[in-house]
Amino acid sequence: MAAHITAASQGGPRFNEHLTTEGRRAGENGIWLCQQCSRLVDADDSAFDVADLIEWKTFAEAAAAVELRGYVVRKGRDFASLEAKMPELIGERRTDIHSEPLTREIIALYKYMIYNPGLIPFFCYYYEDHDELLAKLQIFENYGAIYDVRRNDVPRWNFSEDFAEYLLGQ
Repeated sequence: MAAHITAASQGGPRFNEHLTTEGRRAGENGIWLCQQCSRLVDADDSAFDVADLIEWKTFAEAAAAVELRGYVVRKGRDFASLEAKMPELIGERRTDIHSEPLTREIIALYKYMIYNPGLIPFFCYYYEDHDELLAKLQIFENYGAIYDVRRNDVPRWNFSEDFAEYLLGQ
């Protein structure tokens, strides 16, 4: 639904007396929102200021233009909030990457398994040592901390460089 950035009529939220009637009705003075948010924006001028609404609109239009070209736009995640959810696993990863700062691959295995991928160094995390390891790794993936590089039916991921730098304190 459309909402007004500045009010359509005097007395409305964020009314701008310098706009003409045509300016108040113009697309530039509108922002597309879900039904609930459009009601909130049109009803409450104290919570939403003009600068924020213009920033939201500008970002949404830019994101839509990028997505129309086949790219994905997503909100970046804060690795500190990921660490708050799983401090032990992050701590183990931090220790590992400090011991081998150029290694990026991680593999999930059972302790009875033996795996030799060849020349690529990797960190191994065992299901027996981490409850719900695959679910946790999925959350890591959702945060952009790791990405799936599975091959040979072996669950494996690489650290993203952003996450590696976070762990290394850079």
